[in-house]
Amino acid sequence: MQRPAPQTSIIQTILFSLMLLSWVTGLAGDDQALPSPLSLGQALALAEDHPRLSSPELGMRYPRPEPLFLGCHGLAFPAMRAGDARRDQAWSLLVSPLAAQRLEIMQRFFDVLLAELRYAEDNEAMAVAYVQLDRASVRAELGQVSPIRVAELEVAYQRIRLRRTASAAAQRMTRALLAQAMGSSGTLPRDLRDPKLPPSPTAGADTLADPGPMVDRALAENRWLRQRIADADEDERDLLQMALRTEVLELSTRLGLLAVAADEALSVANWRDLALDESRTLYEMEAAADLGYSMSRQTEARRREAEVRYCQVLTRAQLDALQGQPVNPSD
Repeated sequence: MQRPAPQTSIIQTILFSLMLLSWVTGLAGDDQALPSPLSLGQALALAEDHPRLSSPELGMRYPRPEPLFLGCHGLAFPAMRAGDARRDQAWSLLVSPLAAQRLEIMQRFFDVLLAELRYAEDNEAMAVAYVQLDRASVRAELGQVSPIRVAELEVAYQRIRLRRTASAAAQRMTRALLAQAMGSSGTLPRDLRDPKLPPSPTAGADTLADPGPMVDRALAENRWLRQRIADADEDERDLLQMALRTEVLELSTRLGLLAVAADEALSVANWRDLALDESRTLYEMEAAADLGYSMSRQTEARRREAEVRYCQVLTRAQLDALQGQPVNPSD
């Protein structure tokens, strides 16, 4: 059976990716132009005119879509049951509509940045898979590699090619969700400015924190929730307070777990840096040719590191919002 030449499929992928890139950066509609690059602070400032702010009931009738890449609950609790992504939105009915919209914007902003990192990771992985397939094809013609091995590498290449093409499309999808969160669905943000994030918390500090004072502060300082509790009947009042205690406990525990996850992500990133240096040295000595693979794994480690960091900042902002604090991280 004759298979398509690797050169044909790689050219098709490049052309399709260029089409996706123009789709991502293209502007539609007559909405006001967004700053480029767009900072997190500028994005948060656009929350005040969002349609969701007109009525709290809108959030119940139109649930917020889940982020495509940023899954903080699953990142902090990897051993818990799969498919519990709604835990990343449980806070949204306990804070004011404005705070909830700003938190969603922050979540979408980080999701776009992760989509870009994921595309870079998949792009490097596809390049490595292509080189492996191309070399095996040449060696198969010389009788040095079996056709089964070539077929195996072809499957691996096509799977990574599909993943890379999907991650290219996801760059537009995450931008569209960010635009919707900002109330600017007709104009997609082009470039985002990397935010200057506050320092990472010390591992274990938040895990040991008593959620009781934070619950008391939320009941005293979260004016929107306090008014909602005051207007509720006895049963709803009890349910709101139970939901508040559960959410404060979960978010504070999540912060502690994310601090441990940050240590793990840093150790993996340091290991990948060393592995890349070793591969680069071997490549220069022509003793090995796995430099591309090491670069791909390093990009993967850096993406994981960024995801943990974004989840730390987002979780802290959610916990602050529950306690009536403004959603305004350092930017």
